[in-house]
Amino acid sequence: MISTKEKSKVRPPKDSMTLLPCFYFVELPIVASSIVSLYFLELTDIFRPAQGGFQCHDRSLSMPYVETNEELIPLLMLLSLAFAAPAASIMVGEGVLYCIQSKLKGQGSSEGSINAGGCNFNSFLRRTVRFVGVHVFGLCATALVTDVIQLATGYHAPFFLTVCKPNYTRLGTSCATNPYITQDICTGNDLHAILSARKTFPSQHATLSAFAAVYVSVSICSPIWAKTYVREL
Repeated sequence: MISTKEKSKVRPPKDSMTLLPCFYFVELPIVASSIVSLYFLELTDIFRPAQGGFQCHDRSLSMPYVETNEELIPLLMLLSLAFAAPAASIMVGEGVLYCIQSKLKGQGSSEGSINAGGCNFNSFLRRTVRFVGVHVFGLCATALVTDVIQLATGYHAPFFLTVCKPNYTRLGTSCATNPYITQDICTGNDLHAILSARKTFPSQHATLSAFAAVYVSVSICSPIWAKTYVREL
């Protein structure tokens, strides 16, 4: 049985008129638009990268081409890992924090529930949705910024000449003079591979992995820093 003193310490749920509208009409549209934009940038050829120059028979651009499904970590696998691993870490961390706060409820250290739309949302659900949602948006934003920079720079991949198969006879000059070629003289049949070979800097794998690692570190350490700062005050 809970004593009258303990009942008085239980915080009643707070009413919120903005929680669900903000989620449905602000947060979800932003994340959905980011995912749709990422789809058009990554999986379609609507946006063309800048056309950078190269030199005849450049060995640094003549490396073997590896098919997308034969990569060690394909982009879809990278996106899955960059989302699943941090999301699982966040849920586990928030679950442990919620259990600890529940045990300390009598000391008034737990966050109260919020009533919105006739439903009660406890701190575990709110914080998990908040942190995972920000993480998904951050991944999409990082991927979008990376794609835009790749399209703007048009930096060639090491296998560019392998998939491009340039026809040097279109130049009207001999390769003996080692000219810098800016014309589009590619004769390769795989247009998607040619476009992908012009979008390599900065690395999508590097930026997404770095964001996921930094976000998990910040989401884990920020509650500890906040509690330490409050105790010092």
